[in-house]
Amino acid sequence: MCLVSAAALAQMVDVSNFMNLSTDHTGGFLGAGVSFADFNGDRIDDLSFAHHQGSLRFFEGTGDEDGFLEVDLDLPNYAAEAKMVLWSDIDNDGDQDLLITYRLAPNKLFRNDSGSFVDVSATCGINQGARKSYGACFGDYDKDGFLDLFVANYTSSFDEYAFNELYHNEGDGTFEDVTESSGMFEVTGIQSFQGQWVDFNDDNLLDLHVIRDRVVYANHFFEQQPEGAITPFIESANAVGLDMAINCMSTSVADYDGDLDMDVYITAFPGDENWMLVNNDYSFSAVNEDSGEIPMQNMQVDAICWAGNWLDVDNNGFEDLHVANGYSEYTNYPEVLAVYDEPDKLFLNESGVFSESEDQLFQSVNNLSFSTAVGDFNRDGFPDLVSNRVGDYAQVLRAEPNENHWVKFWLEGSISNRDAVGATIEVWIEGVSQSRMLFAGENYMGQNSHWEHFGIGVAESLDSVVVNWPIGLPTVYTELEIDQHWLLVQDAAPISLWSEEEGCEDECYGCTYASACNYDPEANIEDGSCSFSCWSSPDACGSGTVWDEASSSCIRDPNPCVGDLDYDDAITISDLLILLNVMFGNCPE
Repeated sequence: MCLVSAAALAQMVDVSNFMNLSTDHTGGFLGAGVSFADFNGDRIDDLSFAHHQGSLRFFEGTGDEDGFLEVDLDLPNYAAEAKMVLWSDIDNDGDQDLLITYRLAPNKLFRNDSGSFVDVSATCGINQGARKSYGACFGDYDKDGFLDLFVANYTSSFDEYAFNELYHNEGDGTFEDVTESSGMFEVTGIQSFQGQWVDFNDDNLLDLHVIRDRVVYANHFFEQQPEGAITPFIESANAVGLDMAINCMSTSVADYDGDLDMDVYITAFPGDENWMLVNNDYSFSAVNEDSGEIPMQNMQVDAICWAGNWLDVDNNGFEDLHVANGYSEYTNYPEVLAVYDEPDKLFLNESGVFSESEDQLFQSVNNLSFSTAVGDFNRDGFPDLVSNRVGDYAQVLRAEPNENHWVKFWLEGSISNRDAVGATIEVWIEGVSQSRMLFAGENYMGQNSHWEHFGIGVAESLDSVVVNWPIGLPTVYTELEIDQHWLLVQDAAPISLWSEEEGCEDECYGCTYASACNYDPEANIEDGSCSFSCWSSPDACGSGTVWDEASSSCIRDPNPCVGDLDYDDAITISDLLILLNVMFGNCPE
């Protein structure tokens, strides 16, 4: 079969000492989050780390073996225990906004205005009570083109607000708390670590899987109902087999067997067992009914397990699974190193059958890991993993390339949300399929790269690639080359990034607007990165726009004379002619 490896298993090499990513994870309760998302808009994976005293760390990716450079995003000081750092484009303006969840402090949301971060927490509609928030995730559940937000709160019945939070994105920079009207309010909350927006039944509607940490509180699954239902969601975990009642830490979703539906791996305490739940036509069980295999038998860890993360380390076409192992108490570093010594685990996937990696890294090296994230920091087509482990520095595991091929995709929505969260990608090679779903917030307080990576083994070409957008018709691509980074914009031609980076002889991505502050004369494809922060005069703005000091850019002139389209202070036939000329067209961004 074309997906079988041509070379031995690619080993993962610990390059933490070389990367020197200072995190100071030396305190706090039950870990701190990590994001591998691109936050500066160059489509190269960056890193963000939460911190127990609010000292967040941000590292821009260089895209080569040097890895990362630390940067200061000039965020205000906020001395509270940050749990998750989550990037997403909440206003569809082309840059990434920042959500930070906190334990025992209000959550924070920063709007990204061309690299300047504005704290909108108090005005955007997100509750500013001091709750116990952990994982969060974005997803456009009502398909209006804007990303909605779910926040998991690790509460008890004694807390004033013992519930999770669901916020609807109003599309104007604000959110409405719809927890009570959603169908989630009375049955959710209490000991929740994480939620995951996912479409398990392939009805093109996002549902929500919620993980809870107690044997007396079963996990939840909120199935979205058709339009017109009394409530948008109904709790259906028992009906589909997702109501596990264990000390559960994370849910990690992947199509591990290539049958085009999403399966789920959940982590837990010793004695509970980690569970690999196979999606058998929207009924979950430990048994794969197609193959007869019971994958979880080969994927057990006798430890306190946290993030489970999927990545095809050897590019053989089947995603492998990394499991982070830590402990369950307040971090007392370095004393905890002498007490807990269970290494992280890597389970290798060969055609849907798992075996434990015998690599020394996963047999004897103790990391005390909680949250992890997957990306490709050096752009070599082999996925790397970063762990915000306990200690002074993060762990970076680099996958060593072998002879297998790969292909990667960056999706950008137009009528869908700009980040294309909720989209699925299918890759077909000689009748063999793989699929991925785009998430914004996953596993345990983690965020993986926006790049979706596919290993394709020894195959020399792709039959087709199908993108199922959150809104709109699917797009089928039949001539995409392998070993390439493909930018797929909804309703636009595909673009191969970095294919001719030397001299930009082919496609050179950058700012092509000559009047912009960061104009790149070598760029021939506009990437939306143009900055106008150096402009300071209204004379720089064109007709119908005015200079806005707050955003350092030209904005639409709030002309009070409705109908004066040519701005001559009068409404005449010329305004009607302008209207008729542009009628039925699309508004520019």
